[in-house]
Parts: sequence; C-alpha cells; structure tokens
Amino acid sequence: MMKLKPLPAALLSALFMTSAPSTVFADKTVNLDAITVSGNQTNDRENKIVQIKDDIVQTEVISAKRIQQKQAGNLAEAIRDEPGVRVSTECSMCGVKRIQLNGLKGEHTTLMINDVPNSSIVEGFYGFDAIPMAGVTSIEIARGAGASLIAPGAIGGVINVVTAKPNKDSLSADFSWGNQDYHKYQVVGTKVSSDNDTQILVAAQSDNIDQYDEDNNDVNESPSLTNQSLVAQVWHQFTAKDQISFRITDLQSEVFGGPMVGSYLATSRQDARSQQPGTSPGFVDNNVNNKPSATSTARDFLENIELTKQAYTGKWFHDFSADTQSRVTASYVDSSMDAIYEPTTYKADQDIYYFDARVDHFINAEHALTVGMDSKQDKMKSKSTGGTQPANDSYNQNNYGLYIRDIWTPTNRLEISLALRADQINVKFTDQDRKFNDTVLAPRVHIQYDHNFNWTSRLSAGQGYRVPLQFFEADHGILDDGFAVDVDKLEKSNSVRYALAFESAQTIFETSYSWTEVSNLTTIDTENYAQPTLVNTSGEGVVQHADISASYQIDGHWSVGATLEGFFYDKKYRSTFGVIPIEERLRLMVDYIGHGWEANVTATGIGERNYKDYTGAAYYDHYNQAGGVDSKGTHSPAFMTVDMQISKDITRHWTVYAGANNLFDYTQTSDGDSPLFYDGANAGSEDWDVGHIWGPLRGRLVYGGVRANF
Repeated sequence: MMKLKPLPAALLSALFMTSAPSTVFADKTVNLDAITVSGNQTNDRENKIVQIKDDIVQTEVISAKRIQQKQAGNLAEAIRDEPGVRVSTECSMCGVKRIQLNGLKGEHTTLMINDVPNSSIVEGFYGFDAIPMAGVTSIEIARGAGASLIAPGAIGGVINVVTAKPNKDSLSADFSWGNQDYHKYQVVGTKVSSDNDTQILVAAQSDNIDQYDEDNNDVNESPSLTNQSLVAQVWHQFTAKDQISFRITDLQSEVFGGPMVGSYLATSRQDARSQQPGTSPGFVDNNVNNKPSATSTARDFLENIELTKQAYTGKWFHDFSADTQSRVTASYVDSSMDAIYEPTTYKADQDIYYFDARVDHFINAEHALTVGMDSKQDKMKSKSTGGTQPANDSYNQNNYGLYIRDIWTPTNRLEISLALRADQINVKFTDQDRKFNDTVLAPRVHIQYDHNFNWTSRLSAGQGYRVPLQFFEADHGILDDGFAVDVDKLEKSNSVRYALAFESAQTIFETSYSWTEVSNLTTIDTENYAQPTLVNTSGEGVVQHADISASYQIDGHWSVGATLEGFFYDKKYRSTFGVIPIEERLRLMVDYIGHGWEANVTATGIGERNYKDYTGAAYYDHYNQAGGVDSKGTHSPAFMTVDMQISKDITRHWTVYAGANNLFDYTQTSDGDSPLFYDGANAGSEDWDVGHIWGPLRGRLVYGGVRANF
C-alpha cells in the first residue's frame, strides 16, 4: 500500500517558482478557425500523458489512441483520472457518477457534444456512463468558468466530445470480452464522396458489465451497466461558401443495482422488479457486512434505471467573405428516465431545444470579433410513486443569451480574448407554482503569451452562473418524502486560472493553478423544512486546484509521464459534499511503441483523507452495525491502482490486444470497508445507506480483444 503525504506546499511552490525564458517567437498566421470556441486540432502525440490544444483557452486533449489504451467504452471511463478531473461514484447501488473539474462539484460541469451544450440534467448523473466512444476523435477538457462562450453555466469547466469530419473511406471494428460478463463491441464506418463535398460517419456500440459483490453479502458494491448506441453524422459542402452538417444520436442505457441476480434475493431482474418491499428491511444482526435479513426482499435494495436519448443537431456554415463567416446551430434532445429506487418509482421526460447564431469577423490583422445569440428551452416533467409525497420536481426553463467577443492580437506573441455574455433566465417549477427570473452579465478574459517557441502562458478569469433546477442535482433517488423548492438565487462564481506549458521534440510539460469562489451554493435542507427542500446557502465557498504534468520521449520506443495534483477546499465548500472528494493524486505512466507492439502501464495513487474535514458527508458518524457499533474510522487510507494494456499488430489491418483495469484487484471493500453503512450513533435497523465511498468499488477486470481497420 502506498502512503501519499500532503502535497499542497510542494505543488504551489513548483507552480510559482517555474520560470519561462523569453525569446523571440516566430510569426504565426491568424486564420478564421482561431476564433472558434473549440476546434479539432490536437498535437500529433497520441502516446503522451499530456496533450495541449493550440487555443487561447487552456484545453487538455484526450486522443482516440489514449481512449483505446484505457479500454474506455464510455465518457466516464475515458476521462477518469485526467488532470483536474474526478469521476466520483456517489452510490454503490446505482453507480451514479458526478464529473468534477478542478475540485468543483458535478453540477458545475458542462457537457458538450461537438461544441453544442444540449445535455440533460439526468445525463450529469447517469449519462457519462452511456455516452459511447465509438467514432469519437478526441475529448477536450477546458477547466474554469468561462471556458466556453456558449456554455455560461460551466462554473467548473467544459468537457467537449469531438467527432471530426472524416477524410477517407474506412471501416473499423473493435470487439472485446472479459470477466465480470464484460463485452464492448464497436463498429465505425466512414464514406467520402469522389468530389470530397460529402462525408458520412456511422458508429454503433454495445457494451456490458455485470454486478460486482466483493464481500458476497448479496448486495452489490457496483451495479451492472448495459449500453447500446447508434450515431450518424453527415457533412456536405453545398457551394464554395456553404457547408452543413447533421447528426443523429440514439442511446439506450440500463443500470441494475442492489440485489445480486442469482442470489436467494432474486432469481432474475424481473423477479427483483416484481417483488414487494419487505416488512422490516435490513441486515442479519444489523450489520452491513452480513446478508440481508429474512424480513427483507430484493425490492428493498433495488435501484434500476433505464435511460433513453434521441438527439438531432444541425449546423450551417456560410462564408460571406474571406474575413466574415456565420454559423447557425439548432438542436433537439428528447430524453427519458424510468427508475426504481427501492420502494419508490420515478419517471422523467425531458425535451431540450437549443439554438445558436453567430458571426465571426476579422476587423483587421489585430482584431477578430464574434457576435452571437443563443436560446435554450428545457422542459422536464416527472412523476413518482411509492413515497409519502410525490417528487414534484418538474420545471420549465427558458434562457436567452447575447454574447460578444474580441480576440486582440497586438503582437505575434500576445493574444487577448475579451468576452461578455448577457443572459435572461426564466424558471418555473410547474408542480409547485414557484418561479424565479434573473438577468445576469458574465465577463471573461483569456490571455495567451508565447514566451518563445517552447514556452506558453495562459491566464483566464471570468464569472459564471448555474441555474439550480432539479432534486437530482442535490440528492438523487431519495424520493420518499417528495421535494420542495425554496431557491431564489442563481449560483454565481468568480474564477481565475493560470497555466504554463512547455513543448519540445521530446518533452511536454504543463503546470496550472486555479481559484474559484462560488456564492449561493444550493443544497437539500431536511432539518428546517417539513420535507426535503432545495435551498440556497449563505456565504461563499472556495476551491483551489494545482497540478503539474509532464511527459518525456526517452527514445523512438519508450516514453514516460507523470501528473501530480492537489485539491484544496475551504470549510464552506467542504460542507456541501455528500461523498468525500480527493485531495491528492499522483499518476505515473509508461508507454512502449515499436515492432508492431504497443504497451501502456498507468498507476494512480490517491492520498488519505480525514473524515472530520467533511461535515456534510459525516463519514466519522458511519458504522458497520446499528446503534453506533463498529465505527468506520476517522480517515480513508491512501491507495494505488494500476491499469495496463498490450497490443500487437498481426497485419496491416488486424490488431489483437489484452489488458487489465485495477490489475492488483484493490477495492475499499477488500480493505475491510463496505460502502454500506448505518447512519449515526442512534441508527436503527432500517437506517442504513449506500454512500460511504472513498475508493474503488469494482475489482480487477481482465479483457482481451481484436481490432480491424480497413
């Protein structure tokens, strides 16, 4: 077991003591692509731990090759443990995941698909596990408020999933199998017309992994996950000045967690769904490490979530002249959720309509101007059964925004982006006849300075906001007592981030520091209201993050890399966590490419955390047995996990590969600490919960597969 000591002093010292020599930088040509929010250019170094996009906004890039090396079938797996990113599992029954950027909570992260922010609220919990990687060219991560001109709610930052326009006919297939009833099947085809005016991409994926029960108490620590998806996109150049693209996405996902299928609790999934709740659910001897008691049924533990999503997105680009281009984007998303949370059921239907129109214009050699407007209509209707009161969290939201940005290039070394958004927000909670309206201005500035050919500094500062909308954002699946709303303010943030990057033929280096202050934080209040109520808290919470990443090409075959990070939360922000976050993380990587072989080994270490620092999560008041017996301790231990993959090109078209995630089979349950717990010293036999989580919940996955490219 690895012991990681506190790192804040070392991180901050390294950040501010790093120097960047200043010499003359070669002239660079400005083109129209430079003023888009997110393009498709990445460094051609797919084997590096660090990839930095050539953009004024500091953006890290995960390449398609790196996605393959992670054996990632979905977005959550692809971005796991990337610098500044934490994929936080917050329920052992249903596996709900929150994507945290720079230490900020999951609701402060915005997901975009090809630069379009049309994701739903439920996607922020279960959707990252459902977004397929088939056909994905890269994933761009821009951390900090104001990272995207068209995503004002991105207080923590933006994750952009990119599918690039194909440039040749191709057909690829990737089939893999493993233990835990694992499989991942991907097929991607592209077609380019003979005149190069039309390109088509079609991608299909199916993946599955079974429930995982380390302690064999017939209640899983990690649920099963099954996904199917189909994505089709076409690009067409109508004239020399007009191009359109259209994308269709169809996703289906099912999470099945709680009672182990095949145990005495349930012979099948349908058996578990059809059972009635028990008379007194709990565990033998009131201990979570034991099997469920005779007065329990499968329904007392069942969390079964079925998701569907259909998305349609069209874009039209028009060149008025060499200096002026317009872009119009329209998108419609229809998503639904059908869930069982133990005795209760919850259904939600959500429709999102998004529209954006902008004009990009080069005023002169120094100034590039963007002016645009966007709108987003978000309608969510839910209903629930089985609780003492209905969920009552339906809403209608209408956002209308105007934005302007000027990118000023006074010298060939310096680039400054000044932007301002104005948004009119109207929200109505339709089940509760409650609404609020607000108008907000959000200024941002991004500065890029090239010290010389190798060194680049980027500074970003801006304001952001978030509209608190749904119960799921604060406490998913706890529906028994219904839901009430008493929020009257937007969450607002101020954010600053500085990043220094170095790139040479053999070395890539990046170090950054971010500071974010959030006011009007929302939380669920169960103490001062008759039922769980979404409220604004007073005061401000502050989160800081610092990281150092580097990779080095030893020779033509071997490369190594490392990332060291620290996350720092003030008392106010710490109190809002329901699951303790990470504070220190170290990642080490070794890559080999040569003679038709590729290999990658990645080790990730997480430092220990003190439970008393997180009063909202209150792990110090968690017990294995009812009545305050057998405390779960005062801190989580440090630990390390290792992933590896090796592949061999059999021919020019065929590749075989094998690997293991969590190679040494480490889980917090194998370390003697189940994610199940009794809540408080006075907890009775039925007062158990599922969120005592600080480490891996799924053991070693061993897999093998074959890839074909034509």
